[in-house]
Formats: sequence, structure tokens, C-alpha cells
Amino acid sequence: MRQFYLETDPDHLPCPGDMVLLDPDESHHLFTVLRGGRDPQLELVDGRGNRMTGRAAERDGKRARLEILTVETDGEEFREPRLVIACAVVKGRRFEWGLEKAVELGAHEFLPLETDHGVIDPRQGKQERWRSLMIAALKQSGRSWLPILTEPMSVREVLARRASDPVLFGATQEDVSDPVAIRTALLSDTTGNPPSTMTMLIGPEGGWSPAELSLLSGSRARPVSLGPHVLRTETAAITGLAFIQALREQWLTG
Repeated sequence: MRQFYLETDPDHLPCPGDMVLLDPDESHHLFTVLRGGRDPQLELVDGRGNRMTGRAAERDGKRARLEILTVETDGEEFREPRLVIACAVVKGRRFEWGLEKAVELGAHEFLPLETDHGVIDPRQGKQERWRSLMIAALKQSGRSWLPILTEPMSVREVLARRASDPVLFGATQEDVSDPVAIRTALLSDTTGNPPSTMTMLIGPEGGWSPAELSLLSGSRARPVSLGPHVLRTETAAITGLAFIQALREQWLTG
């Protein structure tokens, strides 16, 4: 069954029997790419953890009108801990690639990180493109939760926002004298009850500034090593996210 994205009203989730409209892009995909919809039923997700099935009823101009058949909440997406990745913005498509992989790897929230040594150009058009890419990754990966994409924020703002939750940040021997191997962090952190959220911060390829390291070191954030090699920012982001996703799985299955 093919998956489509349906924008829903947060205050009014469709019910079986309701008629809804797909947006023009999704309607084009249904009527043109799939030649009217060969599947008798369509799988719909709203990016808020809800899954629906629907049946194409008719055209409404350039939009497809669907009848909702079933509605259910995807409980797996709401189990704790939820995963937050804060990643320094880099130029070009490398950041977009990182965004896509963050969706596939299970991030629940993505924070574009404004850093002292980074480059950022967060125009509104850029945010809209990023969200479009994330929706495509959502459908491809079969998830029902579209990670919340925040406005760019500083290290200080991230730490203030996540003051009560475990925070890890990618570090090298040049940053701190003895960063913890992230595998060690995984094994030690699953001994207690899971937190509500886990956050991973990834800096730019120019590294953390002294001021940022001072903020990180003065907080509850734990420095972790992502391996022996120098990683690009987007590679470090998905590596760190993969590790904390593995930690989440240990909590959920342990």
C-alpha cells in the first residue's frame, strides 16, 4: 500500500467516513504518477503520529478528494525517550541529505544549530524546502511522525531548552581531554528509567568555539566521541543519531 501525506487540523483529526482533500502535490502524485491510483486503498499519515486509510473518491479541481476508512494512532512514535538532533547548518545539499537521514533514523525533532564557526542562511524559503524534503523522507521511510523542524538556534538556546534532559555533544580530544566513547555511554545510560527526551548536538566542521565549549562543559551535557576519524557535520549527525536510536531501542526492548 502506497503512503501519502495528509495535512490535518491539530484540533480535528478526521474520522472514518469523513471526506478530506489531499494537497496539490500529493494529488498530482496520485492522479498523474500513479495514473489515478491503482491501489483500492491508500495509506495516509499526517506527520503527527496518526495513520489512516482512505479511498480516492473524486477530483476537486487539482486536488483529490478521499474518503477516510480507518484512523489509528502510531503508539511507537510516542514512546520515550524521544530523539532530538541539533546539527550545525552547512552549505549546500549535504545538510539536506542529513535532514532526510534524520527522518529515516527516527528523529522526533530537528534543531538547525547556529554556531560560531558555522555558516547559516536560514531564509524562509530554505525552511520550506527543508520541510518538503522531510515529508518526502517521511513517506519513503514509512514513518508516521514528521520531525518538528525548529527555527535555527544557538548552543545556549538548545541547552536552556533541554535543561532537564540528557544531552550529548560530539567532541574530539582537542575539545575535551577525555570524551566518552558513545558506545560506553549507551551501555551505562540504559541502567535506569528512560528519560522523556535525548538530545545530541553536532557542531560544524570548524569545530566548537571556546565559548561554546565553555557553555557545554558548564552544563549537564556529556562529551562523546563518534569514532577515531574526522567526520563531516552531516555524517557526524547521522552517526550520533544512529547511536542514540540504538540506546532508545535498548530501553524499549530491555
